[in-house]
Amino acid sequence: MITAEQTAMLEQLAGGLSKPPRLPVLRTPDEVGLTYEEVSFATEDGVQVSGWFMPGTSGHVILSNHFSPGNKYGFAGHLDGLGFAGGFEVNFLPRYKALVDAGYSVLAYDLRGHGSSSDGEGGISGVGYYEWQEVLAALQYVRSRPDTKAISIYAMCMGANATLNAMDKHPEAFEGIKSMIAIAPLKGRTTIERNCGHMEIDAQEGVAAFEPIYTALTGLKVDDHNIIPKAEKIAIPIFYVQVRDDMNSRWQDVQEMFDRTPVEDKKIYYIEDTPWRFKGYQFFSDHPEQMLEWYNAHS
Repeated sequence: MITAEQTAMLEQLAGGLSKPPRLPVLRTPDEVGLTYEEVSFATEDGVQVSGWFMPGTSGHVILSNHFSPGNKYGFAGHLDGLGFAGGFEVNFLPRYKALVDAGYSVLAYDLRGHGSSSDGEGGISGVGYYEWQEVLAALQYVRSRPDTKAISIYAMCMGANATLNAMDKHPEAFEGIKSMIAIAPLKGRTTIERNCGHMEIDAQEGVAAFEPIYTALTGLKVDDHNIIPKAEKIAIPIFYVQVRDDMNSRWQDVQEMFDRTPVEDKKIYYIEDTPWRFKGYQFFSDHPEQMLEWYNAHS
């Protein structure tokens, strides 16, 4: 039997997923010596997307999105009140610099309701369910630029789910894409089950109690976020990265996605010795070698 206190925790979880806080874009690329343009473009459903375009020398553009509640800069987890994910900052700027220094251009963009992009769906986050439209808009934007010669993708969590949903809905938009890195794509049911465990709620009972709360807020079901079958639609080289002991996910989900991905050119890497999911988002800022090796092999 779920208590009133546990119901309140489930309501808080549903609220955080569906209406995450809009956190500050705390840093800009010039902080690490990068030239950049402030750019914007619109999705088909009218969301105004805010981005940074950081030019490299090769014309090969890396499209980079983010997790929730982060943004194109990262996540200010070191500030007071934001310590719920380990208490450390996630800073994407060193990753962008590593890519630009290697010759790549980077388009980093905010998904709806995050950073400096406008809201969509009445301010509701779809955790990738609606955000696939930003992925298509970003692809259209970089293809419209005369300095674009090739495109690859870097996506994480909500952004990875959004990208896979876009592949499922519009596979033609990904023709010619060189490769993708996917950091911690997320199965929604697993996240709810894991959070129920932290709340000392039976997983099955907890999901059953959570779903009507979440549906009332968003109109969505838990299994609307089952991203695993979408792996079967991937038709480009892909590199999965996952924190093995992630407290909010299970590495087996990402392994299943890897196993179900039909392309031969694929790779998976597990980050060890941490329970913090957000360490996966920071990993290539601190250790860019595998990232650069992957993109260089698919240029």
